[in-house]
Amino acid sequence: MTPLASALSCVARAKIVCTRGGNSQLGKVHLLLLGGVDEGAYVKLKGDVDLELRARMRYEIIEDDREGMGPYRVTTRWYEYSLQESGGQAVVEYHWHPGGLSHEDRPHVHLGTAQLRPNAVMTKKQHLLTGRVTFEQVIRQAIEYGVEPLCADWDDRLTAAETPHVLYRTWSVAPNMR
Repeated sequence: MTPLASALSCVARAKIVCTRGGNSQLGKVHLLLLGGVDEGAYVKLKGDVDLELRARMRYEIIEDDREGMGPYRVTTRWYEYSLQESGGQAVVEYHWHPGGLSHEDRPHVHLGTAQLRPNAVMTKKQHLLTGRVTFEQVIRQAIEYGVEPLCADWDDRLTAAETPHVLYRTWSVAPNMR
């Protein structure tokens, strides 16, 4: 939770909460939410653009018997990060939902309706494959779109938060493609 909270603090004053036992209970998939207990909650971001952020993640605390790594680690099971305009129009949505209702279970992005014309070649339903996307990457993208960082050292904070994940993750393109 600490790295994610540090990343979020770069653009918002909001809480990250998880389901009961989410800090210690092994073998159960937990839900992490941004901004409180409402699964649909968006957090307002400041800046030149009118954007809101939602982040939801399912994760599990598992045993890790790799040399020098364990005894435990957190593994992501599913994520959904979304940036939308305050009026509710999606801008971009980053998804990875294996075992969900969609036929696509690899990490992907959807362009939101705010970015598409009615006669566009692409639709909001199309899956643009991305490889694994981190919460920190979404925060960086929001800042690139014009969201105002709340701290001068935001780049260093995002790098520090993301580095352990990048160094120790077990996959980056798709779970079956290391």
